[in-house]
Amino acid sequence: MKCITRLAVSGASVLFLAGCTGGDSGYDYEIPQSLCDVKVAASNIKPLLPPGKEVVVDQSESTLRPGAGRSCSVTVDKRPDLTVSISRQGGEVDIAREASDKYIDLRQVSLGKGVTSAAVGEDGAVAWMVCVPKPGQPQYESPKDRVGRYGHLALEMRIGKDVERSVPVKEWRTHVENLLRSFVPGLVEDWCK
Repeated sequence: MKCITRLAVSGASVLFLAGCTGGDSGYDYEIPQSLCDVKVAASNIKPLLPPGKEVVVDQSESTLRPGAGRSCSVTVDKRPDLTVSISRQGGEVDIAREASDKYIDLRQVSLGKGVTSAAVGEDGAVAWMVCVPKPGQPQYESPKDRVGRYGHLALEMRIGKDVERSVPVKEWRTHVENLLRSFVPGLVEDWCK
């Protein structure tokens, strides 16, 4: 199995790149077992990725507000196939309603445990959750002035538009929802008190 791992600094972003080759039929790469440093079972990621030869996982974090947001993407054979964005927020938003025009057929789901709004679409998922940052993590949008206290997280997941969906829409949506449900607990554990 051949693996690629790189760390690159570009402008205001730091990118971590990793990829491996080798695996089961059609998937000549290792399925990632984390997204944005949050552990997720490969079985919840694989149904949303296409077969291919090489995977590259990259991650970036804003240097303007370190620790306040993170983005990552999974690229198979140079096509962006899955992206995840996490950002700390101060107020409450019904993200299912706010994002309804940005996703295909976005429908609300209940995730419980502090998730105040969540929805799954054919091309991704969103969630808004209560999240008081742990000690040592960013507490304010403007730390110097102690303004904009963080109390929530926004999560957005996007499935690449070129990913071939070989299963019926209902089953596809179930795969998207399974990824969302498996990702949120690890995110809360890593980012929240």
